[in-house]
Amino acid sequence: MSRRLTLSAFLLFCAALCAIEVNCGGSSSQTVAVGCTGGPYNVIGNWTLDVSGSGGASTSGPGVIDSSGLAVFFQTTTTPPAAGDTVAMPKITGTCSFSGSATAYGTPISGGGSATDSVTGSVKSATSITGTISNGNSFTLTPATPLSGPVTVPSGLNYYGQVQGAASLEEFDVGFGGTTTSMSITANNNTGCVGSGTFSRAGADNVFDVSITFSGTTCPPVGIAGIGFESSVDYFGFSGNPQLTGTYLYAVASSSATVLEFYPSPTP
Repeated sequence: MSRRLTLSAFLLFCAALCAIEVNCGGSSSQTVAVGCTGGPYNVIGNWTLDVSGSGGASTSGPGVIDSSGLAVFFQTTTTPPAAGDTVAMPKITGTCSFSGSATAYGTPISGGGSATDSVTGSVKSATSITGTISNGNSFTLTPATPLSGPVTVPSGLNYYGQVQGAASLEEFDVGFGGTTTSMSITANNNTGCVGSGTFSRAGADNVFDVSITFSGTTCPPVGIAGIGFESSVDYFGFSGNPQLTGTYLYAVASSSATVLEFYPSPTP
């Protein structure tokens, strides 16, 4: 099966969003600006984050805003920056403005580490979110439709899973159960690690809160607590070239560079 490893010296989400600092940190709380009007708007759904930096540098990636305001996105490019790098924005609940800290995380292959910077944003409508970063860069959030059909519980195909950008990509055999409101998954990489978890509907058809834990040996370094969604696109090219037609699932941690893709395979 085709596997595509991404080599990158650094993380453009960090470069675009954050000035690397020692002991970087900060609050993710939301602050409403005095005098802002409009809303609250329903912003729960699938979005694309675009960050524009000085000198024309830019980057983008898919993600979601869930019913609690958790907003997490990941990088998909296979040239610097590295695929699998993630960013967690301040909570975006639909109030007319928000502020707080955005934290970017790098995969082991892209160098690891994290960086935090302050963000101020405006929710202009249910389909328009913009903002600025304290290092002078700006961002926009645009509604996205990553899935061409209805949300489903995958069945009828062999499914595998991999964490993009891990130091060692272990392939999991994956099974699904439950419903599109509460989907369960089990995973086994045949080298001593098992995983289990849930995709729970989080306010919109294709927005999930995800919880996945691993136990045993040769496991990912951390479990996944964050967001998830389904897509018709194989962002990391795990299914082969050309990509297989089917449903791809993504589980994205909100506090580490851990993006687990579940993908169909033609292997019987």
